[in-house]
Amino acid sequence: MFFARRSAASARLLLRNQPQRRFDSHATHHHAEPVNESLGRSFYVTIGSFASVYVLYRLSKSNQESGSPSWISNLIEKWTPSEKIFEERNAIRTVIMEKAAHDRHLFQSQGPRATFELKQPEVSFNSASPYNVAAGSAADLSQVTAHYERQNQELETARVTRMQDGKVVSLYD
Repeated sequence: MFFARRSAASARLLLRNQPQRRFDSHATHHHAEPVNESLGRSFYVTIGSFASVYVLYRLSKSNQESGSPSWISNLIEKWTPSEKIFEERNAIRTVIMEKAAHDRHLFQSQGPRATFELKQPEVSFNSASPYNVAAGSAADLSQVTAHYERQNQELETARVTRMQDGKVVSLYD
C-alpha cells in the first residue's frame, strides 16, 4: 500500500511539471511552396487507349456498313483453326473416352471371387514343419485332394466340349 502511494505522488509531480500540450506545433510556422505536378504517365496511357479503341471501333463499323469484313475480322479468321480440325479432335477424344469408360466398367464389374481356388491343396495344407506336431493333429486330406481333382476334371471336359462345338471365346475360358 505504501509503495502505491509513493509512486502515485511521484507521478503527480511529473505531470504537474510537464508543459501543456497544444494541437499546433510551434516549431514549423512556414508552409511548403506550391509544386506544379504533372498528370503522370498512367493518365496519358489511359486517354491514348480510349482514343485508339474508339478509332478501331469506327473503322470496323464503317467497313461493316459497306458490306466487306473488317481487317480485324480477317485477321481473326486467318489465325482461327477450321471447324473440321475441331470436329476431328472431338471425334478422336470421344472414341478415347468411350474406350476408357468401357474398360473402367469392365474392370469394376468384376468383383473379387467368393472362394479361393486351390491349385495344389496338398502343398497348402501340409506346408508346416513335420517336427513338434501334436499327436492327432494331422488330418487325412485325401478326400479334399480327390474333390479338387474331380472339379478340375469336370472343368477340363467342359472346355473340350466347348472347343468341339466351336463356341470358344478365349483360350482361358
